[in-house]
Amino acid sequence: MKELLVSLDLELNQPSRRIIQIGAVVGNIRTGEIVSRFDSKVSPDEELSPAIAKLTKIKQQEVDVAPKLREAYESLKRWLDERWLFGRRWLDAKTLFVAWRMAQGRELQGGLGRSMTKLGLAFEGRQHNAIDDAENTFRIYRALLFEFGKAPSAMMTKKVTHIRQRVRKV
Repeated sequence: MKELLVSLDLELNQPSRRIIQIGAVVGNIRTGEIVSRFDSKVSPDEELSPAIAKLTKIKQQEVDVAPKLREAYESLKRWLDERWLFGRRWLDAKTLFVAWRMAQGRELQGGLGRSMTKLGLAFEGRQHNAIDDAENTFRIYRALLFEFGKAPSAMMTKKVTHIRQRVRKV
């Protein structure tokens, strides 16, 4: 169970920034398998911005019949309680990715899709769909863990090589 991780994404209406979709996945960090998904449209109690409707492909009719935020939150909470069986720790994988790029002195551009490309991943699903974005965010986090896992061993190899070279000189 300790290898399970929850990835959450929200889609927001503009300019109010009210939530219109909640997407979450539980993924196995070791295998990469997505073991459970949660997807709920949310009624913002307002008209969708035409730009947001076009971007997210969410229709006004969908949010009109969707649960209010409190009800959607309670559903998410029940879903998490059934699956999230160990201590809750939250991490923003997108912020982690930006910090990783900064530490490497690399450019910081990009959204989710571009971030994935820089890690050698292809975006799966539809961008600006909370459930697809949550799954792809999980994939970024998993890829970053493997990148971080490489760093210590690569640094150790360099260090061992350097030590061997120094020993040979003596």
